Amino acid sequence: MIVDPTTLRPIVNVDGQTCFGCGVHNPVGLHMEFYTDDRQVYSFLSIPAAMAGWDQTAHGGIVSTILDEIMGWSVIYLLRKIGVTKTMTVTFLKPVQVEQPLTVIGSIEEIVSEREVLVNGVLHGEDGAVYATSRATFVPMSAKTAVRLKVMSSPYLERFLPVLEQDWAT
Repeated sequence: MIVDPTTLRPIVNVDGQTCFGCGVHNPVGLHMEFYTDDRQVYSFLSIPAAMAGWDQTAHGGIVSTILDEIMGWSVIYLLRKIGVTKTMTVTFLKPVQVEQPLTVIGSIEEIVSEREVLVNGVLHGEDGAVYATSRATFVPMSAKTAVRLKVMSSPYLERFLPVLEQDWAT
């Protein structure tokens, strides 16, 4: 086991969110939930069979989405900023099978500047092996800037602000 989930705290998301990666109300989404140990962000999931590429192997775009999502939530939780992906590299090491328990871990590698953060993601299989890794440059921004740049609407921001402002220490 990579990490004991009972040692982690859940990160609360927004009810009613329809994000493909983490939206509970997206009927075809991944429904990712997030947890933390205050150093990294974790998610535990399995990829539905409908998201296969070849036979029972998960589509590479879905694996990339999972890694992008964990890195995005690493920016949200660890930096308390909205973040958008600027560049992303994925290294596929082993085929990821659908309907297999997975652990994905995100972490901040380096805060390069106010406008650039390097973030890492690692996808582990149930056997603990590393199946894929990612490295991305994210552009962190305030909630106000996210609205101005149309990353999110004002009504959506109002619903999402509690996620950024929640008391992480509890």
